Amino acid sequence: MKRVKALALVLVLALSALMFAGCGKSEFGVTGNTGKQMTISAENAAKDASFVVGTLEVEEGEKVVMSAELEKGEIRVEIIASPEGQSDDTLPDFEGEPILTGNLNDGESASATMAAGSYMVRATCLEKATGVVTIDVQPADG
Repeated sequence: MKRVKALALVLVLALSALMFAGCGKSEFGVTGNTGKQMTISAENAAKDASFVVGTLEVEEGEKVVMSAELEKGEIRVEIIASPEGQSDDTLPDFEGEPILTGNLNDGESASATMAAGSYMVRATCLEKATGVVTIDVQPADG
């Protein structure tokens, strides 16, 4: 009888651990990208989690606006020019110099008017983060 109770206790503890592990889910990535708007979502994203994604399309007379709605943490978002003449056979330079950088906490934003072209987005969690960062391409005069 003691053995059955001990086994039942072990099973309950194991199931509890699995349930709590599921609660600690960590996600960090792009959940929407139309070319003119990109949404970055973080759910318990770990410090130093990062990714690079393209493409953000900017036309003449447009600007890029980044804004954060974070429950916690800080996310660095960098806008990097896509290389000219990029082909499917070569990898882009993911380590390129950013044209626009924003270290965003909740309610913060950054923006800049940019030359027409294609851009990549590099995002890095500076602190464990939960929330959303939205990147919009808008008319520069608006």
